[in-house]
Amino acid sequence: MSVQETKLKSTIYISGLDMSVTTDALHYAFIPFGDIVDIQLPKDDKSNEPHRGFALLEFETPLDAEAAIDNMNQAQLNGRTLKVTLSKPQKERFDIHKAKVAVWDSESWMQEHVVDESDRRAIEESKGVPEGFDSMQNLENETAGPNES
Repeated sequence: MSVQETKLKSTIYISGLDMSVTTDALHYAFIPFGDIVDIQLPKDDKSNEPHRGFALLEFETPLDAEAAIDNMNQAQLNGRTLKVTLSKPQKERFDIHKAKVAVWDSESWMQEHVVDESDRRAIEESKGVPEGFDSMQNLENETAGPNES
C-alpha cells in the first residue's frame, strides 16, 4: 500500500459540525480512537463563519480511522449529530478561468467528454490548422443562419 493510499484510508470526513466546534474539541472527541496526525477545519473566505461545518481528521493508522467511524458516526457533539465517513479523494477540478489553454486541450476533459474515437480525431485534426489561417476570410458576402436554397 502506497503512502497516499494509507493516508487516504487513515483520513475521515466529519460533517454536521456546529459552528462552535474547534480543532481542540475535535481532538478531544477523537483521540480515544488513536493517534491523530492532522485536523483540518476548512474555512470559507467569503463568510464570517469560523468554518464550513465539516472537518478532515487524519489518524496514524487506517484501523484507528475505522474505530472512529464505528464509534462516532451518528454521535452527538455540541448538540449536533455527526456523520463520520472515510474521506474520499478530492476530484481534480479544472478552473476554466485560470486556464491558459482551451478546455478541450486538457486530457482529462477529453476523456470525460469525447464521445468516440472519431470525435477525438476531429479535435486532433482541428489542432493542425495552419498558423495564421482565418476561418472568417472571404465570408463578406455570406449570410448567417440556415441555408434557404
